[in-house]
Amino acid sequence: MRNTRFPLATRCGLTALPLAFALALPTTAVLADSKEAITASIQKHMPGVPIDSIEETPAKGIYELTSNGQIAYLTGDGKYLIAGDLIDVANQQNLTQAKQQSQRLVYLKDVSAERKLVYPADGDTRHAITILTDPTCPFCDKLHKELPKLREAGVEVTYILTPRQGPGSKGFEVSSKVACADDPKEALERAMKGDSVDAEACHNDMIKENLALSNRLGMSGTPYTILPNGAAMPGYRPANIMLQAIEQSAR
Repeated sequence: MRNTRFPLATRCGLTALPLAFALALPTTAVLADSKEAITASIQKHMPGVPIDSIEETPAKGIYELTSNGQIAYLTGDGKYLIAGDLIDVANQQNLTQAKQQSQRLVYLKDVSAERKLVYPADGDTRHAITILTDPTCPFCDKLHKELPKLREAGVEVTYILTPRQGPGSKGFEVSSKVACADDPKEALERAMKGDSVDAEACHNDMIKENLALSNRLGMSGTPYTILPNGAAMPGYRPANIMLQAIEQSAR
């Protein structure tokens, strides 16, 4: 799976972004003026980078830029970009991490039912998690075998098919076939075991949507679990470790 680091950082790191911008508006218009300066700088020096939002931060003169789910910080004149986490020292809180977690939950709410494979909890649902999974990923299969224990503990598990190697890969084709099968869950079981899936690969667009979502969620590989509070847990964990993380995230 390709690295999903923030595109602004990979293109310019901490390089100064020179921009001749005169701020002549009154104090009450500083925020609007800063947003305009930042927007102009990004459009000029990094064309093609989407701007989802520009917001003030508690740090004076520093603004938060969200682009395709990734977060970076800029000075109000748009000249300097800071790649890294913003920490509230007094309260010992990672503000960047908190924002990413809340964003993940928002993104997941927008995923349509047809793009999900939902495994309900046995009995009452105590918690719900989402796992980005690849039917050709050995560690995804290993995590899949932990599903009964998670469900017995009251955890509802939602899968989103996300082939780690992207379009053109075997995982992409198999994911599309699983989504197109008459019984996607049964097809996923077969695929996880390495058996063939008797279906057409008719949902390529859906799988591409899932891959776009994985970028916004910050996925670095599969399996990739989103916990109840929006925190991400990459890789395989046995059920007992996952349950500890789930309980802690729900506090």
